[in-house]
Amino acid sequence: MSPTVSIQNSTGSGLDLHSLALPVGYLGAALGVATVIPQIVRTVRNPALPGVSAASWGLFALASLSWLLYGVRADEVPQLPGNLLMVIGSVMIVLAVPSTVGRAARAVRFGLPAVALIALAWVLPASVIGMTAFAIGLVAALPQLVRSFADDRSAASAVSVSAWVLRGASQVSWLAYALLMGDIVVAISAIVGLVGSAVLVVNERQRPPAVAVLVPDALSNRDVEPVEARV
Repeated sequence: MSPTVSIQNSTGSGLDLHSLALPVGYLGAALGVATVIPQIVRTVRNPALPGVSAASWGLFALASLSWLLYGVRADEVPQLPGNLLMVIGSVMIVLAVPSTVGRAARAVRFGLPAVALIALAWVLPASVIGMTAFAIGLVAALPQLVRSFADDRSAASAVSVSAWVLRGASQVSWLAYALLMGDIVVAISAIVGLVGSAVLVVNERQRPPAVAVLVPDALSNRDVEPVEARV
């Protein structure tokens, strides 16, 4: 157990840094869960629109699972609810996005390492589980970054900018939590996640937010004015 650290406020009473960190951690968890919502909505609305990396969201799911197991072993309660919901939401995205790999194959590719992580979590120290989560988190955004930069920026993408903005905000909260708790593993992971989210948002913001769709006039056989359609 880490020692309790306190500071003195203007009235002279002590403030427990652990008590300050808990709501910050829960905020990070809530923002983290919220990241999957806009991406799921955008994917459902545009099921054939490419751009989302199933590999990245699969790694996010594994990273969240690792942080969940780390939270259990290290008795860090704020890690539990958010990461559980993140695993569920990320897996939904992995299975929903268009991909050359079938859904069954994608499920197996996530399920096998997930089972291995759960099994190892009960025999390895919490610090090792934390480092595993840290390592996966370091590379989780890379497939999406590579795909976003490789794709034509003049074309619409199914990537939700809102999801990545929320992810960046979540990482800011987790960074504050880590600094208050003195948790270097969480701090480094949050910094890397924040940088990756910022880079992706900047790149995706260069894409057109909408496309012009020409609706044919059946009576006059002429095109009417373009209609802006969100994709």
